[in-house]
Amino acid sequence: MDAREAQRRTSDALDAGNAEAALGPLWALLGRSHMSDDELRAALALADKTYTALGRRRAVATLRMFRGDLVGAQSLVRDVPLDRARLHVMSNEPALAARAFEEAGWLGHAAIQLENAGDMRTARLLWERLTQDPRLRSNLYILGLVRFNLSRACQQLDDHAAARRERVLSMQAIEAAADGFETIGQRERAFDCYQVLLTLGKEGAFENLAEGYLGCIRILQADHLKYYVLQYYEDFASMAIARGELHAAATLLREAAQFCRRNRLPYEAHYRQRSAATQEQAATRLIDDGGMPEMAENAFSAAIDGYNDLGLYSRVRGVYERLATLQLPEKRRARYTRLAQRLGQVPDEALNAVGFPDYLRMETAYPEIWRLDVIEWEQAGDAAETMGQVLEDPKTPDYIRRHALLCRLRQLGDANAARPEALVSLADHLGRVGIYACLAPLETMVEHEDASVRAAVLRAVRQLYFKRSFVLVMRGLADPDANVRREALAAVGTLHFGHAFDPLQRIYRDSQDSEVRAAALGAIGKIPNLEAAELLLEVLSHGTPAERQQAAGLLKRVDHPDVDGLLRRAHGDETGEMKTRLGAVIQSRGR
Repeated sequence: MDAREAQRRTSDALDAGNAEAALGPLWALLGRSHMSDDELRAALALADKTYTALGRRRAVATLRMFRGDLVGAQSLVRDVPLDRARLHVMSNEPALAARAFEEAGWLGHAAIQLENAGDMRTARLLWERLTQDPRLRSNLYILGLVRFNLSRACQQLDDHAAARRERVLSMQAIEAAADGFETIGQRERAFDCYQVLLTLGKEGAFENLAEGYLGCIRILQADHLKYYVLQYYEDFASMAIARGELHAAATLLREAAQFCRRNRLPYEAHYRQRSAATQEQAATRLIDDGGMPEMAENAFSAAIDGYNDLGLYSRVRGVYERLATLQLPEKRRARYTRLAQRLGQVPDEALNAVGFPDYLRMETAYPEIWRLDVIEWEQAGDAAETMGQVLEDPKTPDYIRRHALLCRLRQLGDANAARPEALVSLADHLGRVGIYACLAPLETMVEHEDASVRAAVLRAVRQLYFKRSFVLVMRGLADPDANVRREALAAVGTLHFGHAFDPLQRIYRDSQDSEVRAAALGAIGKIPNLEAAELLLEVLSHGTPAERQQAAGLLKRVDHPDVDGLLRRAHGDETGEMKTRLGAVIQSRGR
């Protein structure tokens, strides 16, 4: 029905005193994709009347929270500490919010609000209480996060011994959790662990900083997030230099240059020049600190290699001149003098050393995992509470808040929200919210005994373009119900984005179902990166006849500037039938 008809039927049912009958047309009105501001205000007013008549106080409070009527909402939920807490957050009253969260038993939420209020002493006590929660005995990751938060609180209170003790315990738990996540293939969760380790390193040992950054870089490279990779290289190298770890910084910068070359990014010369300059700086530091001249010689030699590759012969000459002054055997010093003189008239080659620009830096590169994942754990996959947090955040775009409102109304406005039909509708709305936070409630719902609910979860996940979404997809592919497996199969074919390559290729390699393998291969073929093209080449050579035909068709359409070169090189190396197949692909691309 159209908006006017839905509005009329809702009003008529309310006027007749039948609020239950108003729900059908009301949701036809609320669920419309596009509404003007006036239409939205009218719909929300009708929803307020309907749920007030039904006595659904939390639903009415949610509507008023969304509309900014915090006083009106507060009067309805005095006996619901979690709702009171959210209203205090929206009113910028963190101390009162903390008190309400603690009353609800959410100690992590409460501690975070106390930290926001500047009450570190009480926050520390709550983090300490949370470390004793029996649920954390089997959850090393969350235990590590809680101890990390506790260490930060102790540090701010100048209890350095306690802070150091908690950092060590946190690091041990997080390292064990990272190993566990990588073992079971959940690299996105391992990435979260490395984020915490690098943060520990920022505040502590360089070894932790290196372990965290290198773990993050490795996973980001596998996910083909090129600009995140460079940002992490940049930041890690800067921190290494600031801490005097010059050899490590030079190695990182050289690796960044190699990464740029492999990915055809225009920053290779910049990183090579910085790597050489850092090696030169390391050699100077060794000399100034009275180190062995042979060690300085090695660092200077690495700098020469870098400058020479770039055609910066004046810099090479300058390094040779410095080598000639070291306390080295006379024969070697004389050789360095001759080499410097030989380069005396050699001009530098033109160099375009473009640096990584600030506008490519991602503000979201370092999320506060240690807070966010404790919050998610305490919410325990409760859709109403997860969406409540979305509603309370003023930075959330209006269209996301509106869909979050509908999710919360589905839960709080239904007398029996646990019915399969209600959960199916909830899953649909969670998919429309479209943000990362929706995954936790869906992961809870996919455990439901009713197959229709599990199928709805797999339909919803098609709209959630996150690597973690594949946890649900893989669960769906193994479901005993055919409808759930069919929805999971559709999700495999839909979720094709840059960092989906790793889970998609795992699905392709591990599945024994030809239909699943074909769907995964089709999605991989829509990812425009070289790794996807290389896997298609492998399938073209070793796949089943049907898979070879599919791979050939996908290779004809892959849109990446390096694929043509990859195909030509492979064609030159092959013989027989494979060479014929590649020739047909190259010819059909017409490039």
